[in-house]
Amino acid sequence: MTLLPATTVRATVEAELVGARAWAARHNWSLHWLAEDLVLRAATYHTAVHQLVEAVAECDSYRALPPAWRFVDPGTDQSEPKWFPSAHPAGSIFHGNGLICAPWNRLAYSEHGGPHNDWNGAASWLQVPAVNTVAHTIADMLSTIDSHLRKSPGMMR
Repeated sequence: MTLLPATTVRATVEAELVGARAWAARHNWSLHWLAEDLVLRAATYHTAVHQLVEAVAECDSYRALPPAWRFVDPGTDQSEPKWFPSAHPAGSIFHGNGLICAPWNRLAYSEHGGPHNDWNGAASWLQVPAVNTVAHTIADMLSTIDSHLRKSPGMMR
């Protein structure tokens, strides 16, 4: 179900992409915005394993809902554990179920197949308490993914 018109989502994401692209250029990420599909593809190298990783964000209904973030086989939409970073033992947004567990990932909410029914639903993503990871823009989300990726010891297998 789409909550916002594609033209609204496109304009919102493209406005945020100015900052996200500047951030990506400084942090060795490449971004590819598929405007017609409302999909953002973001790739970088996982330094612990010297492997390209790609995170895909389905942005339909963004900002009414957060993007649906997942890691995929670079250049494809194949999503399986071997393409998902493993968590740092001290804690991470990368969970053993192959999910980026954060209020800014639509897939973390129970109504979208995730484990969280305690965050008042994906439509309330901007109001989830700060005890969790907070990211209110695409650049913030990428920065948080990058921070956790730099601490990741490898990939799930």
